[in-house]
Amino acid sequence: MSTSVPIAPRPQEVIIPSTDVLTFAFDRPGLFEKDQQVFVDAKDPSKRISWYQAYYIIRRLVKGFKEKGLQEQDVVCCHMYNNIWYPLIWLGIIGAGGCVLGTNPGYTPSELSHIFKLTNPKFVVSQVQCSDPVLEVSSHGSLAADHIFLIDLESERDPKGCRSWEDLLRCGEDDWERPEPSQIAAYAMTSGTTGLPKAAMLSHRSIVSQTATLENEFRAKTYVPRQLIFLPIFHAFAMPLAMLLPLRLGIPTYFLPRFDLADFTRAVGRFTITDVAIVPSIASSVASIPLSERYLLLSLRHLISAAAPMSAAVQNHLYNVLSPNAVISQCWGSTETGWITLFSWREKDDTGSVGHLLPNVRMKVDRSPVSTLFSTEGNPGEGLIHSPSMFSGYLNDVDASQAAIDREGFFRTGDLVYLRAGKVFYAGRMKETIKVKGWQVSPTEIESILSRHPLISDVAVAGVASEDESGLVDTLLRAYVVRQRPSDSDAQGWPRLTEEHVEEFVKSQLISYKQLTGGVVFVTKIPRSSTGKILRVLLEQAEIDTDVTNV
Repeated sequence: MSTSVPIAPRPQEVIIPSTDVLTFAFDRPGLFEKDQQVFVDAKDPSKRISWYQAYYIIRRLVKGFKEKGLQEQDVVCCHMYNNIWYPLIWLGIIGAGGCVLGTNPGYTPSELSHIFKLTNPKFVVSQVQCSDPVLEVSSHGSLAADHIFLIDLESERDPKGCRSWEDLLRCGEDDWERPEPSQIAAYAMTSGTTGLPKAAMLSHRSIVSQTATLENEFRAKTYVPRQLIFLPIFHAFAMPLAMLLPLRLGIPTYFLPRFDLADFTRAVGRFTITDVAIVPSIASSVASIPLSERYLLLSLRHLISAAAPMSAAVQNHLYNVLSPNAVISQCWGSTETGWITLFSWREKDDTGSVGHLLPNVRMKVDRSPVSTLFSTEGNPGEGLIHSPSMFSGYLNDVDASQAAIDREGFFRTGDLVYLRAGKVFYAGRMKETIKVKGWQVSPTEIESILSRHPLISDVAVAGVASEDESGLVDTLLRAYVVRQRPSDSDAQGWPRLTEEHVEEFVKSQLISYKQLTGGVVFVTKIPRSSTGKILRVLLEQAEIDTDVTNV
């Protein structure tokens, strides 16, 4: 049975305003000036947006989306890299009464097609630089060309025959909608507990609650924060930092489209950045900068790491290039719950913990499914979470939604955790999703793609651990493949299936972090249970296919 475990109490709970996202965003508790610069392009700081400009542009976007036909709860997809306009478009969609869906700009047409079928977006706002998959999917009739708004941040090129996003700004302005806090405001793509990617439904209450909790942490800082955002802001980790906190607290927030070590180092030094959100793979890169450039990082005070555990080796290497005043905090969370744990910016922890529970978060540890698997200190179990930031279920998937929540309303994270001295420690995963460079990857999705190959009879995908020279442990994806055997009459001239063929097939269908970087192993049989479930723990023991005639 699930057992509740006492946690060291936080100093206070946070009162969550019962309001909509836009009203919450523009209620200025920080009492800063309206001309405070809140969104700045880190590559070209002449491109910047003040609090008041953001307020005015969002009201124009609200009017524009309504004029173009957006109805209450219609879905609008944002398919872009990080940029200073993204938070405004995101909030404009919500303010017009729509549901905003952020997608990875690296998705292939196959991945976008699945997402569009699931969410049925009425409009898409996309950067020209990543719009080809959007245009390809829409060409099959799922979306009219005049419902695609393109934004080109690098030139003044013709937006490929579609509308320019600036058309949305030419309709005047209007106040935002003020729905009930329970109304859905956003969809966030996630692998859930298993299977193909799902759309987690996030209510106004969920988004407001998450931001209010983190705002409480930022307000406690005795220095003036300046943050640099380079992690994707459609992701649950960076979203509250990028979308609402700058408007709530007047935090100057600098954007890079994606992580690049040289751009990162230059921006931190140039703008005296104090706060960044990172993942362990990026931490390892930052720790490798030459001694001659380390002075550029002296302004950093708080580095929050999530998406995967950071090893002590990587943490120590990173501390070696930072100021003595800097603190690295690990964080744990999920798309469905938002941030769950965090360390204070004052607490320099070296125990490997992922932090204390944030205010308003309750956790149970269910040891029953793994009680016979672990005997380590702390007795790990599945972490079950309840908080005001929780999602409202998966879109059009009642079974998965019900399976994800227990009888008391706690979300089953699928993460193995244990508690020691009031701190939460991450011990691994229960569910089938595999974490690759901080991204959740469903092996079922890759298996579904590979099963379409005419020369593959059966397939299973699993994660294999890999450690680099700095001690960073990452997970690589490996496919175990059973070849389709020809009949005797077809044996002559039967095409050969090679590792390269399998890898190229996946490359043509899926985004970069879902590639088979752990290789392909040909086996005679995939180990399965009596019910047909893949026994992934036995894959490494599967009999190797040594038939060289088919290699």
